[in-house]
Amino acid sequence: MPGQTRITFRNFTGLDLSSARRVTPRRYKAPGFGEETLVRGALSALGGVSSIGGLLSGAAAAASSPPGSLTVSGIIPGVRIRVPAPDYTMAYGVTAGAGAGVAYGAGAGIYFWRKAAGGEVGLYGSLSVGVVSNIGVGAGGNFAFLFGPAPSMLAGDCITISVEIGIDVITVAGQLILNAPPVSLGMPPAITGAWSPEVIGIGYAVTAGMSALPADISVMPGRTWTRAVASF
Repeated sequence: MPGQTRITFRNFTGLDLSSARRVTPRRYKAPGFGEETLVRGALSALGGVSSIGGLLSGAAAAASSPPGSLTVSGIIPGVRIRVPAPDYTMAYGVTAGAGAGVAYGAGAGIYFWRKAAGGEVGLYGSLSVGVVSNIGVGAGGNFAFLFGPAPSMLAGDCITISVEIGIDVITVAGQLILNAPPVSLGMPPAITGAWSPEVIGIGYAVTAGMSALPADISVMPGRTWTRAVASF
């Protein structure tokens, strides 16, 4: 995915577009002899028999694409936006959830970590529980773009804030992904250390299901596990 990518946060109180920052990733460093050919061949073969073949092909192309730049602009009062690093992570998979005030969710899929030199493809799984201003159940696809390496941005704990709009049985959701505070797992859970809320990624989901309201907002703390499959 060579070229330029722009992410703009709109309609937040206190929006200040003068805060935009530009980051140019470092150039790609070639892998060892035969290593890239082997991994790319495996990705191409998998892409030919998988419904996410386009994502796999795009991930392989991104690992050796010309350097681009990512611009993030805007301010959310009280929340920092992480400065995008040369590394970034894309995750694509399936998600399912249900809720009536209290919401539960689960997801799984494939991720691509674009390193400063090369890339990594792996699998992820996640569980979450939070609150939602609706009653409903649904399942579908989810995509996330995270501003950093998979081990620190995708794996571990995070908080996903979603705004969802329903059209018949289809719901489209836009997501902000925040870092999670250090907490104790007592009842009720409590923050145990200093925490500065920070946007570490964005995402969207398209699901099918049943919903009592045409629109809602959810706040979902969750945990994600990852397993690397191939590096190149």
